[in-house]
Amino acid sequence: GGSAHRGGGSIQPRATPGMAPSPMQLSEPLYSWDPALPDEAVFFDELSQRALHRKPGGFVATDIWGKASEPERLMKLDAEGLRLVRFSPDSSHLAYLCDRKVMNCIKLSDAEDKEPFTLSCKWSRSDIDVFDLIWLPSSSPPEADYKYLAVVCSQGLEILCVFFEDRVAKTGKVFPMSVRMSWVDPFASILLLCTGQRSLQPLLLRSKVPQKLAKFDLVLQRNQSIEARDVAVLTIYDSTYCIHMETSNGRLSLRNLSNPGQGMPEHDIVIDVADGVSPSSLRLSVVDNLLVVHHIDKRQSQVFDIAHREKMIVPSLCGLLPLLAVSEGSAQGAWEDWNFVAGSIVIDNTVGRIYRLTLHIETLLEEFSARWPQDTATSMLLLLRRSSCREHMVRLLKRALVSQKSFAEVAQSFAVVNRSYRQTIEVLSSKNSTGQATVSLQQLEAAISQLSVLSEKDMVAEVFYPYFLETGGKIQPQTAAESAGMEEANAAALLDAWRIPLPEVVDNINNAAIMEPVKPARSPYLLSVVIAYLRSLLSLQILPHKILQCFVFDLCMYFQQEQTLQQLLHYHVLLDSSDLVQRLREVAFVRSSAWATQACLDMALRLREHVVAAEVLLHIRQYLDVVPFLVSQQVGTFKLRRLLERIDADKKAQEEDPDLLEHVLAEIQMWSLEASSDSSLIPPDLEGCELWLPAAPDGTSP
Repeated sequence: GGSAHRGGGSIQPRATPGMAPSPMQLSEPLYSWDPALPDEAVFFDELSQRALHRKPGGFVATDIWGKASEPERLMKLDAEGLRLVRFSPDSSHLAYLCDRKVMNCIKLSDAEDKEPFTLSCKWSRSDIDVFDLIWLPSSSPPEADYKYLAVVCSQGLEILCVFFEDRVAKTGKVFPMSVRMSWVDPFASILLLCTGQRSLQPLLLRSKVPQKLAKFDLVLQRNQSIEARDVAVLTIYDSTYCIHMETSNGRLSLRNLSNPGQGMPEHDIVIDVADGVSPSSLRLSVVDNLLVVHHIDKRQSQVFDIAHREKMIVPSLCGLLPLLAVSEGSAQGAWEDWNFVAGSIVIDNTVGRIYRLTLHIETLLEEFSARWPQDTATSMLLLLRRSSCREHMVRLLKRALVSQKSFAEVAQSFAVVNRSYRQTIEVLSSKNSTGQATVSLQQLEAAISQLSVLSEKDMVAEVFYPYFLETGGKIQPQTAAESAGMEEANAAALLDAWRIPLPEVVDNINNAAIMEPVKPARSPYLLSVVIAYLRSLLSLQILPHKILQCFVFDLCMYFQQEQTLQQLLHYHVLLDSSDLVQRLREVAFVRSSAWATQACLDMALRLREHVVAAEVLLHIRQYLDVVPFLVSQQVGTFKLRRLLERIDADKKAQEEDPDLLEHVLAEIQMWSLEASSDSSLIPPDLEGCELWLPAAPDGTSP
């Protein structure tokens, strides 16, 4: 009997040290059965992703991904000669075909109590061969007790409205035509009928009245007719194609079925798959929007990305390579007995296994680069079209930095990354019910978790900052320790995690602290690259997140590029933020930098960071300006004790103005007096000021 199987045998050997690596791999068996047992067979229902195992007395339906909620059980149905089973999109009903003529249907909730009922066609049963049953996308309300089912047979296409309560099917729309064979993509709801020796009729099955699309003929050799394995219907990049496999000349022709505007011969995609070798029987798979072409006779495959062109030619991303298996095994099935279904599913009827075809993207990139030497941007485009490739993109960008690629090439890579980032922002913004044009970093991270898009946070955390450390960047030990595992931390902690402290200020002769730091013996290549990334974001009208802005600030200071930093601040490339104010404050106080002092004061005033502004005034010894500023801005959180202590300790200022302290105390007393009589005024913070302002007899400050 059959069983869901997660381990065991394989049909191809694993890669060994002497074997060329291959990006194409077959998973461990998803389902297995004994093909030697009589009267048993396994089919596959693409829409429900179920393996359907015919057994004496019925069949077993198994979700190969293990996601179905219902337990695996034998459907006890009179299914002699069972050929196919089709679950409805909501998995509540199934229709099945026996002996190419007998069609039955049942509601799964009634399977224990009721017998299936027979579906009747407009045409006489003796005159038809049924090729397929296709449930149409539901256009009826969920509570409705009917669904639409398309019957594809040798006499044409018939739409049945199946009423489950009454256990009858009524004929709807009928398309009479002579049909030799059919292909379908149930997810795209596109059906392709072969209506002659070389004629194909596509239909769109997205409503109860199918839509006929433009009929076309395949170009065949004289006296040749279409065979079932010459054609496949597959969806790649949200477009559904009729793919004609021309085995004799090693070529594929892709005709767009889902977009009528692209469905003309001049828009066909033609791919040469011969690769300089003799013709072979071909089969097709699609994995993550990559077209995998299997050369059956050679037992090798190759990979194509139809979105990647080299002078209008779609090149193979890798040469002919074997399919490697995940686990060891002795079973060796012949490729001629394989069925390639549902894009990435491989069914081997000889050894009784169902596999999934996967691609190892890192190996594919290596093959691609070796076969077609490319710049980083082209490889990035290839990755961006895949899902869950952020790790590979990060690795590619870090390699570009390590090898110190030219700024032009790096800028091209950033343009590729940020265009995709911009598109993601636009999509999220369009879904925003508030109509905001901005999107928060939290929203972006939730949206791009399964995509290959990189945000500013990703670029800093995974590309720029690690490269800084690997190339000799020095940080405080506690900062390095805190930089790991910060995914769940808040924004402030994240900024601290990637903080680059100011370089040490040392006198080389006396080993004493001085104002001018020693310039590191490093080229600011990283800084130029990060600014190129910043420029790329701005060119796409993406306002850089403060994580990136703070990182740029830190790099400028670390590499002694203060003039660059001043320009970025002056032209508001680095936008006002509390985090930048604190960084400017540090530079102003630690370095006694005049430009940083003024920049900090200006930004603090724009942001209404009044305490910081007061601290700057205190730092530059503008003692007489502090209290009037606090009063005018109604700031009661600045501790005036700090002002009085500084004046007390500044003997030079007192020598220059002997009445300085008394003047400031008088201003404070006036402020306190006015605030005590006017509740609309915020009182000063006089904590710790008793030395200069003794309390009045009633306990209040004078």
